[in-house]
Amino acid sequence: MFAEAWDAELKAAPAIKYLKMSQAQNLGGEFRGWSRQDCDAKLLALASVIHRLHPISFQFSISRQKFDQILKPASPRGLASPHFTCCFGIVSGVTRFAVNEGGNIPIEFIFDEQDGVSVDIQLWFEAMKTSLPRKVQKLIRSTPSFKNDLDMVPLQAADMLAWHLRREHEKRENDVLPVLELLRRSGEHLLCGEIDEPTMTRWADHHRSLPAVNVLKTKPQWQNFRKEMAALLTSGFIPPRGTRWKNALYFARERLGKLFRF
Repeated sequence: MFAEAWDAELKAAPAIKYLKMSQAQNLGGEFRGWSRQDCDAKLLALASVIHRLHPISFQFSISRQKFDQILKPASPRGLASPHFTCCFGIVSGVTRFAVNEGGNIPIEFIFDEQDGVSVDIQLWFEAMKTSLPRKVQKLIRSTPSFKNDLDMVPLQAADMLAWHLRREHEKRENDVLPVLELLRRSGEHLLCGEIDEPTMTRWADHHRSLPAVNVLKTKPQWQNFRKEMAALLTSGFIPPRGTRWKNALYFARERLGKLFRF
């Protein structure tokens, strides 16, 4: 229903084929030759679709500047992406909310395409998912997928919301955001979390302690590692220790170590 309503508004005169907020901001692409007034009117019309259908929206954030300063230099290449971190944060936050609300229908997560992130999520998601409570895991329908926002039009609405939230956070002078005010009244909005500086510092210290992390920093090194990891997973390897019973054994050992540590 949402996709059909959004597509109808895109086609309404003056029509555009798709929405990218970067184009709307610069009056380029689909908005080339438009006046600022006409562009803003189109954005408000599209935001009205969201407002009318009252979807639940959500956000999970991380400071790109702090990420690049603290976490990126210490991380292997695949984990040195804020998009990778935020993808799992969204899955965790939304499913935990659904469990708390009594939800029982598994959720399918679809993100917009990000270079390399989709491959790394495919490799690591099942292992990362085990860190979540069982009730939460049951509401994750499958490994998240990544699609082009030209084909999956609701992603264009997500782009609209993310762009406005980011502009509000940056507090740019002379910014007037009438669309954001309309979006705020469109339904429940979840703040799934924000990764703060102490958490990034703790993760960076952990990444530095990993063996051979320095040989996984470049793109060719990470691509070779992906191939090796994919082969291991195909052969039945279950991260991080290889088998379910080994993973459970090491987990139990770590828990006992924490219980008896003074």
